[in-house]
Amino acid sequence: MSTDTDLRSGEVAVDAPLPRDASLYFIGRIRTPWTSRLETPRQGSLEGPVCRLEIFEPWVAALQGIEGFSHLQVLYWLNQARRDLVRQSPRHHDGETRGTFALRSPVRPNPIGVSTVRFVALEGSTVLVRGLDCLDQTPLIDLKPDRCVFTPEAASDHDDGK
Repeated sequence: MSTDTDLRSGEVAVDAPLPRDASLYFIGRIRTPWTSRLETPRQGSLEGPVCRLEIFEPWVAALQGIEGFSHLQVLYWLNQARRDLVRQSPRHHDGETRGTFALRSPVRPNPIGVSTVRFVALEGSTVLVRGLDCLDQTPLIDLKPDRCVFTPEAASDHDDGK
């Protein structure tokens, strides 16, 4: 695609409804080495470069205990992605047009990205990780322990269910 409004063969765009039912708080900013969508990897690698999750106040206190996890889930807002395609013809696929919900494309009605990353270190209000695949300055939505390594039984010892 040469511009954000060009369509590939078989693609279908729609007029999105006006937003009306949710608010997001960006809890930080992601710093990566990639400044262009063309140079950003299609999928992150747990051996990839160290990236920085810069957490904003008042959310810094929420980092307490994060060092205890080897892998995290990072949710982020793909702020440069289109939001109007319902059928797409991905460049790296077999030429088949597919529905947006059948793809991992960043082009979605709500362009939320999620990556499983390897925790490297915590430096003040900055979390260092490996495994991201997003542009520098991407808004950070949330950060969670990876569900595969989180132990609900251990957490339930300290949770009163409320």
